[in-house]
Amino acid sequence: MTRQLQDLHEAFIEKAQRPMSFGSLPVRARMATLPVVPMERWHEADGALYKTYCFREHFKRDQFVMALLTYEAEVQHNAQIRIDEGEVSLRIQTKTAERVTELDKEYARYADCVFKDLVSRPATVVGSGDDGDQSGDL
Repeated sequence: MTRQLQDLHEAFIEKAQRPMSFGSLPVRARMATLPVVPMERWHEADGALYKTYCFREHFKRDQFVMALLTYEAEVQHNAQIRIDEGEVSLRIQTKTAERVTELDKEYARYADCVFKDLVSRPATVVGSGDDGDQSGDL
C-alpha cells in the first residue's frame, strides 16, 4: 500500500503542468491599499529609550516632527530627534536622572499615537481647500 501511494505521488508530480515550488505562491506582488507600516519597538539602552519611525511620505514625516516639537513645548521635556530622509529616530532620556522615567515613557506613548494617527489617515490633497495643517487633529 505504501509503495502504491508513493508511485501515485510521483506520477502526480511528473504530470504537474507547472513546477511545484513550496517557497512561493503564484501571486503577483502589488502595492497595498491599506496603510500597513511595520513599526519597530522601543529599545532601552544606556538609560534612554530609542526608536526609529519610517515614513513613505515626507509631509507626514514633517507633521510628525512638528507634533513632537509642539508636545515638547507643552510638557517641557525634550528628546533627541534625528531626521534622515524618510526616517525619524528618537532618543528619549531624562538627563537629570540619567535613566528612563515616567516622563520618557509618556513621550514614547505620545510619539507612537501620533505616528499611528498619521500613517492611518489618508493623504491631504494640496489645493483642496485644506491648508495641510492638521496639527489640531492630533
